[in-house]
Amino acid sequence: MMVRCLAMMRGGGETRHLAWARELTSLGVDVDIITGRPLLFGRPRYPTDGHRVTILRSPYARDFVYRFQNRRGFGRVTMHALHIDEEWFCRAAWRHISAAGRRPDVVHAHALHQAARLRLRDVPVVINLPGAPNPRYVADLQHADALVADGWAAEHLPATLGRAVERVPKGVDAERFRPEGPSVRDALKLGDKRVVLTVARLVPIKNVELLMEAVALVRERLAGVHLLVVGDGPEAAALRHLVRARALTDAVTFIGSVAQPDTPRYYRAADVFALSSDFDNSPNAVLEAMASGLPVVTTDVGGVREFVADRVGGAVVPARAAEALADGLNKYLSSTQAARDAGAFNRARALSEFTWRASALRLLDVYQRVVASRAAA
Repeated sequence: MMVRCLAMMRGGGETRHLAWARELTSLGVDVDIITGRPLLFGRPRYPTDGHRVTILRSPYARDFVYRFQNRRGFGRVTMHALHIDEEWFCRAAWRHISAAGRRPDVVHAHALHQAARLRLRDVPVVINLPGAPNPRYVADLQHADALVADGWAAEHLPATLGRAVERVPKGVDAERFRPEGPSVRDALKLGDKRVVLTVARLVPIKNVELLMEAVALVRERLAGVHLLVVGDGPEAAALRHLVRARALTDAVTFIGSVAQPDTPRYYRAADVFALSSDFDNSPNAVLEAMASGLPVVTTDVGGVREFVADRVGGAVVPARAAEALADGLNKYLSSTQAARDAGAFNRARALSEFTWRASALRLLDVYQRVVASRAAA
């Protein structure tokens, strides 16, 4: 597996590949992961223990991209920087694979669209698509032996790319994420507050600013509403400044980055989970909230409707609409029974429809087919 950012950030894609690696290993597959760290300055930020991981140096441009991508005049610059970063990493990863003592049966690259074009040796390549690729990579994707996706990408990209995209639904660890267990509610002195939780990388596309605006609106109707923000990223300083500017200091707690094994305690401290993204293909955090027995209030983006049943498991509202988001939050914060019913529905659905074992078996089937097809050719 080529997972460029695994050692540097932990978003849904990185969480998904770690879960796949664990499940595939339990199914008898030997999994090696190649990831990266900055070329000159900076160290890996996240542990990779428990897996066979090689960390390569390459120009890590993600922080620069997230910081400047929405600033006027920086769009092309940030995309070019990201392209150089990913090309460099892919070439280094393939050199490492070529020099290794054993040839892999398949290489699975996460959102590294050029990995198939840059391949060395005749190794089957599977590429995971978390969303629409930049048009410059459409030709690269034609070199892949298979494309895999879920959510919005699985539904819409076949027509855009002119080729099949294998649907591999994701899962959730419903034993780890469950309503019962330790909570940080007392430690954070939340008491009888009405708690909204979001778990997200603090980057522009997650639009946590919108959620803060919605929480401010809800506080005009309900007393004691409090927002927990779990996650970190280049937008953190700006969001903290915004909280101070809007006099929300007593209503928002920034938790920072939390290792995934520790996040269930934060879900259990909440009354409602919120997602305010401008786009999210199929967010892991929504499934984690559902498995934790929480109602989910989310913007209507990407493939979230595959997870959240509107008006049953929560509320699906238009993107970038603070009033609508506030209305959805208010419904479940003001009614304990409504929140309980939606949370129970979500928990049952997570248990019955979304498991990592089923996801890994589907992925393994894709691997076996592309290996057989390449061998026959």
